[in-house]
Amino acid sequence: MDPASGVIVAQTAAGTSVVLGLMRCGRIWLCPVCAATIRHKRAEEITTAVVEWIRQGGIAYLVTFTARHGHADRLADLMDALQGTRKTPDTPRRPGAYQRLITGGTWAGRRSSDGHRAADREGIRDRIGYVGMIRATEVTVGQINGWHPHIHAIVLVGGRTEGEKADKRVVATFTPGDSALQEWEDHWRAVWTRTLRGVNPAFTPDDRHGVDFKRLHTERDANDLAEYIAKTQDGKAPALELARADLKTAGGENVTPFELLGRIGDLTGGVPEDEAQGQGSLEWNLARWHEYERATKGRRAIEWTRYLRSLLGIDGGDTEADDMDLLLAADADGGELRAGVAVTEEGWTAVTRRALDLAAMEAAEGTDGNTDPAAMGERVREVLALADVADAVVVLSSGEVADAYAAMLEALALRREEAAARRRREAEDHDQDDDAETAQERARRALARRVTDVSSH
Repeated sequence: MDPASGVIVAQTAAGTSVVLGLMRCGRIWLCPVCAATIRHKRAEEITTAVVEWIRQGGIAYLVTFTARHGHADRLADLMDALQGTRKTPDTPRRPGAYQRLITGGTWAGRRSSDGHRAADREGIRDRIGYVGMIRATEVTVGQINGWHPHIHAIVLVGGRTEGEKADKRVVATFTPGDSALQEWEDHWRAVWTRTLRGVNPAFTPDDRHGVDFKRLHTERDANDLAEYIAKTQDGKAPALELARADLKTAGGENVTPFELLGRIGDLTGGVPEDEAQGQGSLEWNLARWHEYERATKGRRAIEWTRYLRSLLGIDGGDTEADDMDLLLAADADGGELRAGVAVTEEGWTAVTRRALDLAAMEAAEGTDGNTDPAAMGERVREVLALADVADAVVVLSSGEVADAYAAMLEALALRREEAAARRRREAEDHDQDDDAETAQERARRALARRVTDVSSH
């Protein structure tokens, strides 16, 4: 994180080790290490939000969206159909089936000519008390049926709100009627199916599998499904441990992208094909992984609808920069540190080049029962001597570790303040874009009405 301060290999009060001061790649789609931490933190956010919403008297649903797919379909095409296309310098962003769910007069209601909405102009959104949703996109692939991207969303309903955008607030909760809930389910199924059919008739799902609704009846449901929606791509609930063994879990015909990666590692490491977990040749797994890299670039794996976080009192955001903030904050959650070893940037580079970083962390742990800083420092120094950098380390007492750690936290706080200011600027810019788009949409509808009037006469 800071070349001037290097890194600290420290021992916690629990006898475990942590390395402070390292940057992370933050690639939630591509890195098993960063993904485990990010998704764990995201699951905590979701749990907090959904449990609190149910406690307030609101209602939550888990809704799963899928598309029909075959072995010849490209992942990028399926992702475009579900999530929408990505904006490029030459082409605007095109909404996908997901965005179409929450647009249009049937959903959002219709305003009168003076810009206000009467009760008889309410949309489905108003009748069910839609507050927002949290979306997670997951991908699997198989040799027979090809790519299978699908979306899990926790949808919060049963709320009455006042205000607009960032000033919106919940003023009451209620239980929507059965007819309103059924109307919502029918509408989303129709929109989802119609949109996918318009993109590619081959993507049209059947009525049973396209959109599935499950209500979360209890706080336990909310906790369990928050873990589920933010789970790692290996199919397990998130955890902070390095997940090498977790890569070997998929059953059936499909595998997860991280299982592709695991099989690639096995096959390139000399494990025979019939002994390696997963499926397919090395060439097939590499081709699928590279396609997955390209198709997920620039996309968000987990996303909250705009202003839902502030409405529920949850800080943060969903961008890659926010993911990096979560990783840095996770490093700051190491707890009390009782001893450590400071290593210069050049020294740590030499350590990782020799693949001795894990050995250094193991040496920092109090596995021999001796937690004295000097003894810990000697153990780490012996490991680092193998990389010819024993002289590039400084043993730190508990007080010195605390001072160095505080300096890192101060730098982290400054970065987080800068990130928060960046998010505010981006939100303000987005609001201006939304206002312009709204004006354009009103003008388009007015023009359409005039054309209809002229045609009818």
